Amino acid sequence: MQNELIQQWTELNKAAMEAIKELGEINTNAMTRLTQRQMDMVSLYMEGSAKQLEAMGQSKGVQDIINAQSRLFAELNEKLMENARQTLDVLVDVKGELSAWVEKSMQSASSNLPKVPTKK
Repeated sequence: MQNELIQQWTELNKAAMEAIKELGEINTNAMTRLTQRQMDMVSLYMEGSAKQLEAMGQSKGVQDIINAQSRLFAELNEKLMENARQTLDVLVDVKGELSAWVEKSMQSASSNLPKVPTKK
């Protein structure tokens, strides 16, 4: 009976380690994807700054500068909104992955609980 209990605890520990490993993979994947979104956003700002400097260099007057800035702001705003949508998609995916992980872990935990014999 003692060997049986030790075997059950060993299986429970293996299942727990697998669950922790899966959680680590979900977190690593999420951070990688969110970091990419951040890098894309920085690129957008740098690209916008370069375009603004170029437009200012080519402007012949104040009205040209105002028109260029309005156009560039609208363009940047559209790209930032797309980045925000993509970031939200990542977060929704991660939520789904975490929900599935919790459900799987709960099922695994309930099926791997040690069976303690009752005394009669």
